[in-house]
Amino acid sequence: MAQQRSRQKSSGGGRSGGRKSSGRTPARRRSPVDHHELEWQFDATELESVGAWLRQHSSGSGLVVEPESEEKITDTYYDAGDWRFYRAGYALRVRKAGSKAEATMKSLSPAEGNVRRRREITEPLGDDKPATLGKAPGPVGERARSLLGGLDARPMFEVRTRRQKFALMLEDTTGESENGASASRVRIGEVLLDSSEIPLGGGREAAHLNRVEVEVGVGTAPTPDLRGFVDEMQYALDLKPASISKFETGLYATGLSPGGDTGAGPTEIGPTMTLGEVAFAVLRRQFAKMRAYEPGTRIGEDPEALHDMRVATRRMRAAMKVFEGALPERARWFREELRWVARSLGEVRDLDVQIDRLESWRDEADEERSEFLGKILDILGKRRAEARGRMLQTLDSARYERLETSFGEMLQRGPGTERELAQGNGHSLQGEPVTSAAPDLISARYRKWRKAAKRLDESSPPDDFHDLRKKGKRLRYTLEFVSEVYGKPVAALVSPLKALQDDLGDHQDAIVAAGTLRELGTTTEGTRVPRGAAFTMGVFAERYLREAAGIRAKVLGSKPLPALAGGKGWKDFEKVMKEAAKSTQKAKGSEKIAR
Repeated sequence: MAQQRSRQKSSGGGRSGGRKSSGRTPARRRSPVDHHELEWQFDATELESVGAWLRQHSSGSGLVVEPESEEKITDTYYDAGDWRFYRAGYALRVRKAGSKAEATMKSLSPAEGNVRRRREITEPLGDDKPATLGKAPGPVGERARSLLGGLDARPMFEVRTRRQKFALMLEDTTGESENGASASRVRIGEVLLDSSEIPLGGGREAAHLNRVEVEVGVGTAPTPDLRGFVDEMQYALDLKPASISKFETGLYATGLSPGGDTGAGPTEIGPTMTLGEVAFAVLRRQFAKMRAYEPGTRIGEDPEALHDMRVATRRMRAAMKVFEGALPERARWFREELRWVARSLGEVRDLDVQIDRLESWRDEADEERSEFLGKILDILGKRRAEARGRMLQTLDSARYERLETSFGEMLQRGPGTERELAQGNGHSLQGEPVTSAAPDLISARYRKWRKAAKRLDESSPPDDFHDLRKKGKRLRYTLEFVSEVYGKPVAALVSPLKALQDDLGDHQDAIVAAGTLRELGTTTEGTRVPRGAAFTMGVFAERYLREAAGIRAKVLGSKPLPALAGGKGWKDFEKVMKEAAKSTQKAKGSEKIAR
């Protein structure tokens, strides 16, 4: 998405990067950095010979190795108790080097051979205290607060490093001094010789690590000269690519395991299970997804993380409705609480979709219309920021924490322990074989969907298409919940249903967007909309409505709609369900005889 791309631009600064130098690094004001770091990493048994080789290095290509300062660094790695940074795909590091301190969020991208490409977001700090990080106003502090939501960042381990730097310079042949000699050099990267130790405490000996790293300058691409130098150094010194990062080494040495945050119980699904067992397995899967996408949703850089978290909450609500006869009474409360969460996520998601579409239209528009679309996007951007603020309040609230904790506890106990009466008339379907109970649950949703589908024609209003979409979503989710019970025949129904749902989803997005633009163009509250922008809003609202009308015509003329509504595919699936139920009953009868 365009807004995602814009957030990932470098904000400048850094250790090195394509600048001209006379060999000395000029003093400069530190500023936040957001860039994609590229470096080669090698393990070394000792560093003295590497340093000696670098000092004696000469190259016919004009690449010069210049020794620089030696420094002592203390890196402290942090995370929340539930590994929020790790689950978001980042390591959080606070570095102290001399009188300077900085916080860095580094993406946990795997190595590609001996090369690592990682996003690195760095912000200078006044000191290395956790309280200072918590108040940091820049990109790391903001992201950390969004992720933590009021929780404390806990120190996990330290890495203490003695570092020797070597600058990698290329002679700049484009500039000349007054006497015609080369005036300066261009810094293309640096070599870092790191001798590190990780204190383990408890009287245990510290873990030690020797590492040779070659970093590409910030904002520059690796040149053939730099790649050639790395190959030459690796071959000459017989260096071995590092298999794991310093962060991973610290986790291993201290015995910390992000995987220790285990799930809520078994998630396997099969035809021999009871309806209650299937219900809990489905809910556990979606609960795990909701929690997995929460860190990315909090950071807010990838709109798809928010979308996937929202879908997980929807699927859990749908599963609670489908399996309500096999779930505890209090599942009804969880369902309503998840509705509250989904509403908060949906506010931001709807604006993400609209912003993305308008950005693509702005890129195609003429200058005048592009300017007006830019003003509309500014207004939508402010609305999104407000909606995101409300969403973070939801995720940071005690109410959300209570939901997450209580729901996880119920799922861990499972159907065997949760002996409360099921919803409805007091008869629990919890112990019923899934192959016996599922056909009625699926059939009820198919009948509702088919009735809504047969009611559609050219004169049907948009709300009828939205109603079909909602009923189709419930049917599709139900089929997917039991896909491992019935196998491939489920796909014969889900595939055309998904294709239809995609069109109906685009239709609803267009209707919502048209409504938003009309409301923005006519409202008398909030940001004042310029007349030209208001007119443009009306134009694009009509464009959305024409798009929606075209989708309605497409849906009515599509193959999936009559194929599903005609009933042949459904009748074939009914036979599959009947055969599965018979097989289960036969197996039960055999068990009784064997006893």
